[in-house]
Amino acid sequence: CTKRSKNIVIRPDIAVYLLIATSFCFRAECFAQDKRLVAPTGVDLQQDVTYLESEREQKLDLYQPAGHSGEKTALPAVVVIHGGGWANGDKARKREFVTCTALAKAGFVAVSINYETAQKKRWPNNVLDCKNAVRWLRKNAASLGVDPDHIGVIGGSAGGHLAMMVAYTTDHPDLTSDELYPGVSDRVSACVNMYGISNLLTRKVTEKDGTPTDELKEHRLFKPGREEDPDLWRLASPVTHITSESPPTLIFHGTRDHVVDRDQSKELYDTLQQSGVESTLRMVEGARHAWPLKTDVFDLTGDMVEFFERHLKGPDGDNNEDANDENTNNNDGSNAVVTPKVNLERPNVLFIAVDDLNDWQRALGGHPQVQTPNMDRLFEQGVLFTNAHCSQAVCNASRNSLLSGLHPASSGWYGSTRIMQNSYEDVMGSHKMLPEYFRDHGYYTLTAGKIFHAGASDYKDRTKDFWDQTGPKYRIPAELRKRGDGYKGMKFYPFPKTGNQISRTLGEDYKDGNSLCCGPLDREDMPNGKMFDELIAEWAVKELSQERQKPFFMAVGFIRPHVPFTAPRKYFDLYDPEDIEIPSVPDDEMSDIPIMGKSIAFGRLKGGDHQAILKVSDTYWREMVHGYLACVSFVDDQIGQVIEALDNSPHRDNTIVVLFSDHGQHLGEKLHWRKQSLWEEATRVPLYYRLPGDNPPTGRSAEAVSLLDIYPTLVDLCDLQPAEKLEGESLRPLIDDPTATRERPVVTSWYYGNLAVRSEDWRYIRYRDGTEELYNHQEDPAENHNVIDNPAHASVVAEHRRWLPAKPALPAGTTQWSPDKLDRRIKAWQEGSVPEWLR
Repeated sequence: CTKRSKNIVIRPDIAVYLLIATSFCFRAECFAQDKRLVAPTGVDLQQDVTYLESEREQKLDLYQPAGHSGEKTALPAVVVIHGGGWANGDKARKREFVTCTALAKAGFVAVSINYETAQKKRWPNNVLDCKNAVRWLRKNAASLGVDPDHIGVIGGSAGGHLAMMVAYTTDHPDLTSDELYPGVSDRVSACVNMYGISNLLTRKVTEKDGTPTDELKEHRLFKPGREEDPDLWRLASPVTHITSESPPTLIFHGTRDHVVDRDQSKELYDTLQQSGVESTLRMVEGARHAWPLKTDVFDLTGDMVEFFERHLKGPDGDNNEDANDENTNNNDGSNAVVTPKVNLERPNVLFIAVDDLNDWQRALGGHPQVQTPNMDRLFEQGVLFTNAHCSQAVCNASRNSLLSGLHPASSGWYGSTRIMQNSYEDVMGSHKMLPEYFRDHGYYTLTAGKIFHAGASDYKDRTKDFWDQTGPKYRIPAELRKRGDGYKGMKFYPFPKTGNQISRTLGEDYKDGNSLCCGPLDREDMPNGKMFDELIAEWAVKELSQERQKPFFMAVGFIRPHVPFTAPRKYFDLYDPEDIEIPSVPDDEMSDIPIMGKSIAFGRLKGGDHQAILKVSDTYWREMVHGYLACVSFVDDQIGQVIEALDNSPHRDNTIVVLFSDHGQHLGEKLHWRKQSLWEEATRVPLYYRLPGDNPPTGRSAEAVSLLDIYPTLVDLCDLQPAEKLEGESLRPLIDDPTATRERPVVTSWYYGNLAVRSEDWRYIRYRDGTEELYNHQEDPAENHNVIDNPAHASVVAEHRRWLPAKPALPAGTTQWSPDKLDRRIKAWQEGSVPEWLR
């Protein structure tokens, strides 16, 4: 996929190195990660050891204390089993790495295994593989320096289920095979289960906060249903096999787990207690699913190590059994609740989103007359990325892309919020949206304004998962709603005093253009005399003055300069209406544009958006530019108030500031009047970071970077556990040194199959019909001349083509492509003619 790769240090404290390919393939499976791991000091690691038949692809990783030799000491051993819904996962994942390194440091031999996950072969072969790992340890005990009588097992999620099956089904006639290691026992002496399913027959669906419901939940371990083959379900349920001879068990489960209901662990604990088996249940307050033992919020590795020391090292071990009684035993029937400790040393995050803000700030030079003193001053205090671009130039697709860390060409989330809602589970799985990820790592999350497309959330049933606190709403009285001619987005009001100029001037046929309007507002034109952005800024100022018991992730989403281009009158008065400069557009601007590009530029209105703008009046283009400039200055003022409040707050020295826009906005460039294209004015956005400290890095980076990079950058800057599914790249190397370079360009989509690649000097576009555009930004920053047919640029085209996803995802929830409005418009033109103004 790439000519060059580089090692990125993800977690220095455990020295985990993942080789991250710089290929911009978008499908998650295309992001090949080299699973070669680097063990921390004190641990020896050997990867991909054969423990099954030689031809099997499933291997194990062997972790030992550094310098361990079986000639001197035989150490206890633990088999570590990964999760993944019995269908995926890997022995080298973060959770398993954390467990194994902690065990090796504590004087254990640990093996992390891969096992059978293929759909038609997984059951019961996954259990047999796990048992064969125990047999392998016992068979090779002498050469490995392992005590064959002291072997334990631990697993998480599906791995927890398998760990219990190993622990409770010793020599079971239907779950035992002696073919590989005849006569060797699969018995273990201790078991740790992390949020695994203990009883398939009673597993429940949960609410989003982890509260179990009365509805039974299906699973994918095998095909027959609960009623179709109850004996099979019973056979695969660990609680069925518990006896008084079962090994001691330590159970961890999060109180907010919505994948495996917490009652599974409570039932397991009760069954063990009734059978007289020593057992401990630790409910981890606030934890959800799929966490490792050590996170940024809590560290349970000590509990695990103490448990295994107690039961695998015996009376001659390093532990003091009496001293550990209070910490490891709950045989009185009580369930210990572990409350994660908050790491107050983590930096806060002030996350400022601005809607539809293109490059019209003085620092980016997008318009010569714009007045943005607050952003200009702020941008001098940190690192500004002057060549940043969105994943798709429309609100819902862009925001869900940057908040999920997934590209639309990978997720299939191209524009419909309803489709996103219906396909959320399929696309996201156990992956977390950015605010939820920070919340799960101990942050207090709060928001006001527009962060998701709908505001605080595009997923009503998940809003409480994302945010601990949400800010004010904006209520529009009926008399002000009338000005919008039916426009549904209440947060974008108020409209101009006399309503929308296009529909009011040109008639009902142009009502779909009700948002393309502009005009100054007086206080009586606003609900309670204020714009929504002013309420948002006031909320942020108040919240920043509060003392916090946790690090916070505060998301502030400003609405302007999104249409309609209305703002308080004083911001219009900053500009002389007679002196407003409009974009310069050549007469033959569209002559070299393919028909798909023309269809995009056309817009939505009868005859085309640009033609409607020109029909309203000879000055309306200038009036619209004036309105946009006023809105940019207005939101700049609100940003300035929030930054001033931060700088005067107790959080000034421990808060990261990130500021960005979801996409740009055309103001007549390419004869286009919306975002929703693949050209520079739609995709280019401000992206800025300010780090805390006395001497934060400052400067400007001209490297092409993506809004997809925000999620991994913040995770990196806050030193959180890296999220596995992210498709962007941390910008920390470029923040630390703005003169640094990187090879990877930015890929932007506009609906299915239409893609642009923006590098440092070039923009390459390929539409789904195979037509192309190419622009040289060193010579043509306004993208007026498509040079795709110039043979001198063949190598440039080839280089940019290689970054395109080989197979962009279809729109989520579909199995085949159906023509959309762009295709239908083209078909109509081919049967008639392309509008003259687009030729």
